[in-house]
Order: sequence, then C-alpha cells, then structure tokens
Amino acid sequence: MTDWTGRRVLILGAARQGMALAHWLARHGAHVTLSDSRSMDELASARAALADVNIEWAVGGHPLELLENTDMLCPSGGVPLTLPIVQEAVRRGIPLSNDTQIFMEVAPCRTVGITGSAGKTTTTSLVAKMAELAFSTLDDGSQTTRSSTARHPRSYVGGNIGDPLINYVDDMHADDLAILEMSSFQLDQATISPDISAVLNITPNHL
Repeated sequence: MTDWTGRRVLILGAARQGMALAHWLARHGAHVTLSDSRSMDELASARAALADVNIEWAVGGHPLELLENTDMLCPSGGVPLTLPIVQEAVRRGIPLSNDTQIFMEVAPCRTVGITGSAGKTTTTSLVAKMAELAFSTLDDGSQTTRSSTARHPRSYVGGNIGDPLINYVDDMHADDLAILEMSSFQLDQATISPDISAVLNITPNHL
C-alpha cells in the first residue's frame, strides 16, 4: 500500500470527488492543495466541510506555479484534461490520478466496475442489490440470522453514483464487495482495472 505521508498532492476541483479525496489523503498524511476556479466566498461550504483536516486552498484559477514540488496531480471528475495545468503536469512527468484510481489501489476487497454510454446506474444498482441479498443468505439458500457480534460482509456502492468510495475504504474488509459506476472521466487516468469489469455499450454521448 502506498505511504502517503509527506507526499504533495494537488487536486483540481472542490466538488464531491475532489473533496472526498482531499479529506482521505490529508488524513493519511499527504500535503494536499485543493485548487478551484471559484472564490473563497463561493467555497465557504466546501471549506467548512474540510475544516477538520489540514488542507491548503488555491482559489480563482489553476496557475502553473501550483505544480512546483507537486508529486501527483488529481483532476476531479469533469475537470477537462485539456487545461493548461494538466498539460503542463504531463509535460513535466507528474503522475495523474483521481479518487477512483486511488480507491482501487488501496481497497482491501474485490471491486466491480461498471461503465458504458447508458444503463450504468441501473446495472450498478441491480448488482448492488444482488450482492446485498447474497450476503444475507446462507449457502443452502435459507435466510441467516447472525449474532450481534458476528460481522456481516457488506457491499458498498459508489463512484459516479452516490458517494465516492474513498470515503469508506478505511472501513472495508477483505470479504466485502465494492461496486463502482465508472464514467469516462473516472477512466481517463485509470492504470489498473477492477477485479470484475462490465462495459455495457459504447455510443456517441455528450458530444
């Protein structure tokens, strides 16, 4: 597992995914800078949500100076990879990642990734329901009633649906299952795959 202590990570975009990743990385010892094009006033609620961790804020744009001494750049979902700061990071050889990639690197359990142009949310929800039922049923098909002290394996659902799963990775166990809806943005920096992957369809979308 990667030791994040002292690593300098620049995150672009203080929306749902960027905030979740910033919180997790800061808790694991990284020096996090969270950059957003909005003003401090516009980011008041985001700053309040991250007040319990040590994060440096850069607002009003993404100046190239932010790349100095940066070990990794993490664009949030929807942040264009054509931004000058992203292109400059690539030119300098600074690794790119995101919350989904880092989650899959550290997740202790099996992962299922579902992507495609349409039907992702429906399929992800169905797989999650199947996993939930499987975890609540004994091998012989009868319903199980576990003691209050026995740990029940559980399924986690996230990614492009619900909360980013990086929020829950520290609570996961080896016998759990993480099911991710994965958008094209989340796949852009992917260098590893889920344990089980499904590509539903590929058609022109959002052009």
